[in-house]
Order: sequence, then structure tokens, then C-alpha cells
Amino acid sequence: MSARLPYFTSLGMFIIDEINFPDYKMDGILGGGGTFAILGSRIILGSRDSDLCSWFVDIGNDCPREILKELRILNTGGIFRFDDTRKCTRGWNGYNQNQFREFKYLTEKKRVTMADLKQYPVMLQSKSFHFVCSPRRCISLIEELHEISEDLGIVVSSPVIAWEPIPDCCSPRNLQETLDILGNIDIFTPNAAEAAMFYGEDEPVDKPNCERIASSFLKYMTKPDSGIVLRCGPLGCVVVTKNNPKPMWFPAYHKGEAKIIDPTGCGNTFVGAFATEFVKSRKNFKLAAVKATIAAGLCLEQHGLPKLTVGDNGEDLWNGEAFDTMLKKYYIENPNLA
Repeated sequence: MSARLPYFTSLGMFIIDEINFPDYKMDGILGGGGTFAILGSRIILGSRDSDLCSWFVDIGNDCPREILKELRILNTGGIFRFDDTRKCTRGWNGYNQNQFREFKYLTEKKRVTMADLKQYPVMLQSKSFHFVCSPRRCISLIEELHEISEDLGIVVSSPVIAWEPIPDCCSPRNLQETLDILGNIDIFTPNAAEAAMFYGEDEPVDKPNCERIASSFLKYMTKPDSGIVLRCGPLGCVVVTKNNPKPMWFPAYHKGEAKIIDPTGCGNTFVGAFATEFVKSRKNFKLAAVKATIAAGLCLEQHGLPKLTVGDNGEDLWNGEAFDTMLKKYYIENPNLA
């Protein structure tokens, strides 16, 4: 991996997905929270800095060559760990008519821990970290990051922490524990359904209720330049920050359902793109939200990851289109955000 400090490090996993929709299913699809978060980061970094997003890719004895090839094409700073004694982590995703997602593991998962970073000290100095976990594990990871860094004599200079709570922990019984650790978080980013579940409520489907739920967490976020980024599906996302408590809305990239194929991994992609641009732009919530919205839109256009090719001038093309072109289109459609 690169000797340069990563912009983004995910402790999410690489998973091979089976995806079940009401009228059909797909199997052998590249997925996982870590994979999609890295995709988002990779979209923002471009080919020149593609190695500045780091993660662990645990490859079992049943990994299809096509998936391995697709992972390598991204040319990230991933650490590939091959283990012939186990299968890849595999997951089952089920969607109902309302796109509500259920998930379960089909094989034993290979969890990434902070201790894994000991062999790669440059990862411990990442400018941002992505955690997809319970509140208890989140605070444990933050504490381990500082303890391991101190043991190795590495100075950790307040990295950005982006936390996605897992759906299983989003319930009233875990609300207080969640609120108690928000002072350690820079970007708290559940989706609207998950955030509402903390209060025993149904998913909000209108902007006022999304704003109400997002704002309810703000007083507990005490780090400078911290905020809540609530992902609200077709409504887009709403951002509420310590410096600007007035809700800021960012419309979804795709209007309607014409190009929406599969929402799996969309949220993780958003978070990876957001955290990376947040660091690159010196904590510009507005620019990070715009670019993350576009990256998430790309993720929706197919099963698995969007196709990466190279244009005539050497620029990345995602599903045949340059990111800068998508950015210009978004600003044209939303001139108030330009």
C-alpha cells in the first residue's frame, strides 16, 4: 500500500451477496459495507490518488475470479488477505415491495478489527475512519485506535470518525448509549428509518419529520465541525451541523425510478464519498453532501459496483460517464447548491 497517509480507511467487510427481490434474485454479487464505502471514496479520489483509500479484503477459497478482477481494477490501497481454509463472507439481502432490506450472513463472517492495523501503521494515521457497528463497538474502536497508536509510538491527530449504526442496534434500548458516544463522532450518518427506530418511530417520509429526527441528535455532538447526515432515500439527504443547525437539503441524484436498479450498498457508498470529500475539502459539509449524493446515485444503477473504465483523456468513467460531468449536471438541476 502507499506510504502516503490515507484519506479514508474503512473497517467494513468485503462480502459476496445474494440479493432477493420480490420477483427475482441475483447471486454472486460483489458487496459488503467496506466494499461500497471504498467505492465511494475511490470515486472521489480519482485514479491518481486511488491508493489513498485503505481497507482489508479477506478472500476465501470460493472467490470467483471475476470478483477478484473487479476488486483489483479499482486499484485501491486495499490489503488482500487470502485464506484457503475458509469461504468468503457471504450475505443474504431480501427486499420487499417498499425496498425495506433484511440481511443475514450465510457463512461465518471475517470481522476487521483495529488490531489488524498494527501491521500497517500508515493506516492508523488515516485522515478519516469508517465504522459500521453498534455504539459499544464504535467507542471500543476509537479507544483501541489511540491505545494501539500510543503503543507503537504513532501520533494520531484527531481523525474524522464517520459512524453508521447497524440496524440491529437502532432501538430505544440503545438510544442513551448512542447519545453518550456522539461526542466522539464527527459524522453521524444513519438512514432515516434507522434514526427513527432509536425513538420507536416509523421511517419518516416527509422533510419536516426527517429534520426533526436529525436535529434531535445534534446537542450530543460536541466535537468541533461535527454534524448529522441523515440519508433519506428518494428525498435525498439532510445535513445538520454544530456550525449550522438549520437543516440543509440535498436532492437525490436520480429523479424517479428509471435508472434505479438495486439500492444495496448505496448508503455505504454515500458515507465513503462523504467522509473522503469532507477531509479533502477541509470539512465542507455542503460539498461533501453534493459529491456523496452523486456517488450514491451511481451505486443505484446496477447490481454490485458501477463499471469503471478509462476515457480518452485518461479520466475515470463510471458507467461511461465522468464524475465532473455528473457534478455539473447536478448543479444545473439544483442551482441553489452551486
